[in-house]
Amino acid sequence: MRIKSLSHAGITVSSIEKSARWYWDVFKMPLVSVSELTKEEVEAKKDLYRLEDCSVRLGFLLCPKGGVVEIFEFSRTEAASHRWNAPGVTHFTLDAKNIKKWHAKLSARDDVDVLCPPQTTDGNEWFFFRDPDGNLIELIDLKFNYFLMRRLGKLAGFLMRKGPYKSYYSSQLSKII
Repeated sequence: MRIKSLSHAGITVSSIEKSARWYWDVFKMPLVSVSELTKEEVEAKKDLYRLEDCSVRLGFLLCPKGGVVEIFEFSRTEAASHRWNAPGVTHFTLDAKNIKKWHAKLSARDDVDVLCPPQTTDGNEWFFFRDPDGNLIELIDLKFNYFLMRRLGKLAGFLMRKGPYKSYYSSQLSKII
């Protein structure tokens, strides 16, 4: 058995309608489906949602080249704090070109919190910002690395697994953990 790819990233939003409009206005990501789970359906999935007396609406936003962002709107919300250094999901990333132009465009908006100027790491350009609901998003231009990851990713994974990261895969490591 093998995983084919990352299917989608899910985020919680305050309003599906407002988020659909914002993600369309900014990224041209159309809302392609919306469904709802009633309070009873959420209660039946209490091991997953861990909520009572709460319904959920969820939608899918389609990225231009096929990636998906799933948006969740809960009838009852609670404030959350983001801790970067805690285990768990910290952000999601969108592939983009012209990072400096994106940075300027998003910095000019009143509903976006841009967190840093464009950065460069290993030839990749990137920056972080928060959407109107506070979700942490990274825009990245992988430049030549995009080709390497998309076209040569399996080969690179094999070479790294057999080379510099070999110890990460050893059975000795699992005994330590």
